[in-house]
Amino acid sequence: MSKKIILIIITIIIMGWIGYSVYKSSITPEQNLAADAKNAVYIIEGEEFTLVNGRAEKEIAPGSASKIITLYFGNDATGDLNGDGRNDVAFLLTQNSGGSGTFYYVAVALNTEKGYQGINAILLGDRIAPQTTEIQGGKIIVNYAERRIDEAMVTPPSIGITKQFALDGATLKDITSEEAKKEQACVISGGTIKTSLCCKSAGDFPNLCLIGACGCSPTDSHQVKVCDCGKGKSFNGNGCVVVQ
Repeated sequence: MSKKIILIIITIIIMGWIGYSVYKSSITPEQNLAADAKNAVYIIEGEEFTLVNGRAEKEIAPGSASKIITLYFGNDATGDLNGDGRNDVAFLLTQNSGGSGTFYYVAVALNTEKGYQGINAILLGDRIAPQTTEIQGGKIIVNYAERRIDEAMVTPPSIGITKQFALDGATLKDITSEEAKKEQACVISGGTIKTSLCCKSAGDFPNLCLIGACGCSPTDSHQVKVCDCGKGKSFNGNGCVVVQ
C-alpha cells in the first residue's frame, strides 16, 4: 500500500512540474513590460532584477540578511536604438551587496508599443565617476572616469574612459574598438601612450612582451602607438605586467 502512495505522490509532483513548465512557457514578453524604465526587469550578471520605482532588493542567498540593492542611477539618454522609430532609454544602474563596492552598469529600456522592456546590463566598473551618456546613430556612448589599478579606491577617479554599446537583436553589447580598449588599458595599468617604430606587421599597441614586435629594421618598420610601461614592465596587449 505504501508503494502505491509513493507512486501517487511522485505522479502528482511530475504533473505539477509539467503544468508549471507549460504555464511558464506561455508567459509572453508583454507580461514583463513596464510603464517606464524605472519599473522594468533587467538582467545583471545573468540574474533578473525587477525595479520598483527605481529600486530592487534581492537576498544574496535564501534566508540571508544581506541583500543585493539595485538602483536606477540616471544619466539618461533617449534615442532609437533598434530602428523601430521609438525613443528608447539608456541609463546607468548601480548595484551594492553590502560591501564597500558600488558597481555601475549601463542599461537599456526598449520602448515597445505596449511598454518598456528591460534587457541585459553591462558592467562599467566599481566606484567610477559617471560623466555623460549619449545616444548617437543608434549607439550608446558612455563617458566616465576611472582609477589606475595601483591607486586606492579612496583616490578620486581621474582617467577618462569612453565606451560604446549597441544592440545585437535584443542583446546589449560592448562595441568599443579594440584600439580604444588597449589605449584605455594602457593608461589604467600605469602606462604612457607613445609612438615607436615597429615592424610593418604590427598594429597599434602591439604585445611588447613578445620578442620581435618592434625589432625590425627601419626600412621594414612604421610608426605605431605603443604603451610604455616603464622600467621592469611591459604591455601584453591587456595591460602593463612585470617582466619575468
